[in-house]
Amino acid sequence: MSSTTSSLGNKVLSGLIWSAVRNWGGRLATIAVFFLLARILSPDEFGVFAAAIAVLAFIEIIAEQGLADAVVQRPTIGPRELNTVFVANFLVAALLVTATWLGAPLIASVMGIERLTEILRVSCLGILISSLGFCQQALFRRNFQYRWLAVRTVAATVVSGAVGVGLALAGFGVWSLVGQFLTSTSVNLILLWLKPVWKPGLKFSFVGFGQLVRYGSNVLGMRLLDFANTRAIELAIGAWLGAATLGFYAVGSRIYTIMMQLLSSVVMDVAHSGFSRIAGERERLAQAYYRAMTATAALAMPCFVLVSAVASELCMTVFGAKWADTADILAPLALLGAVQTLQYYNASGLNAIGRSATALAIAIVKAAATGAALVATKGQGLDITVKIYVLAQLVATPVSFYLGRRYLGVSVRRILRCVIPFALSAAMMFFAVGAIGPALSDFGLNQLSDLAVKLAAGITVYAMGIALLGRRHLIESIQTIKSMRRG
Repeated sequence: MSSTTSSLGNKVLSGLIWSAVRNWGGRLATIAVFFLLARILSPDEFGVFAAAIAVLAFIEIIAEQGLADAVVQRPTIGPRELNTVFVANFLVAALLVTATWLGAPLIASVMGIERLTEILRVSCLGILISSLGFCQQALFRRNFQYRWLAVRTVAATVVSGAVGVGLALAGFGVWSLVGQFLTSTSVNLILLWLKPVWKPGLKFSFVGFGQLVRYGSNVLGMRLLDFANTRAIELAIGAWLGAATLGFYAVGSRIYTIMMQLLSSVVMDVAHSGFSRIAGERERLAQAYYRAMTATAALAMPCFVLVSAVASELCMTVFGAKWADTADILAPLALLGAVQTLQYYNASGLNAIGRSATALAIAIVKAAATGAALVATKGQGLDITVKIYVLAQLVATPVSFYLGRRYLGVSVRRILRCVIPFALSAAMMFFAVGAIGPALSDFGLNQLSDLAVKLAAGITVYAMGIALLGRRHLIESIQTIKSMRRG
């Protein structure tokens, strides 16, 4: 193994480990805080803030302009280009925050949520704060320096969580969520600049910036379409079904969202950086793709399937009786997540080889299907809306794998060999958990015990399935990780 390959392997492995710490540590703290807030705040309060966050997520995407991924992907980049990116991010963010402040009453009127005006006006300041760290964070990712990002994320989550819970207990209602959000963005920024990879200067390069913009524009377009796929449903629910119903969706989808970040972002965060470094070596890229797909199918996919199987018990145990109906939201979304964890590698690979426009095409298909689904479900209840939304999200799956095969040089047959043993084992687990439900009801177990037994049964069945169907693939994945560690 060459020294270059060895160095890259070590960097990717280290990146994966610290990205896991950053995502798992931060998100586990987020879970604890969210569970506490869910027991204190009402569905209406969650719904108002969820509407605000959906709007702010859209604004942040535009403010960042896709330039962070452009910085990560570019083979070489100098301080002049970084200075230009930094100023561009801040100026665009400032314009968007001003527009949001002025347009907040109109947004609140369109969504039919009167309290949204002041929530938006205060919360949008967080976008301006975050914009000062976009470029710096991209450099940490580019250099595989995920350790400090992990420390920063966990610290910001703990501090902001304490602020949010404290304000909620003091009776501040929805403003406790605003306080938590602003505290999190501020602490994240402070810690990011405590150990800067680069410091801003006054020399700029508009030629180099133009090249970054060309790449970033495709990433920006894809993220806007991804927003339409993932957050437009929140805007639609808020406008058509009201803040309280949006609150139920926000809570019911929270476990799914956190799992996507825990089990997918750990890999996706590093995949773009790692794939970009070997983008010119298609055979190595394809092998890395297969290894990543196998590991994700073995570990992430069954977690989503298991959560779907125990959605009812999980929501009751975690959120309390007042959130029992959120199980109808979590169950289908978790099954969607099982597919999405595999599908996202195609976009990561396409972006890494510079075909962000092709990745954009996948997002266009998904956004079109999602938009049509939301229009078709207008006036329907929340459970129907969620199920149709899930089906619409799956429309792009065959398109994604077709384009991955065409441009990344991967084989669909090889992908199926990597995935099918784990998919069959996960299906066995799902049906086994459902089958033991009626039998457990005869024992009169409490909610927590019932959940624990079903989780244990599901894990046992999955392990047995892997022993029969996917043992060889699992061993190959373990050997790959060991070889990277030795390398």
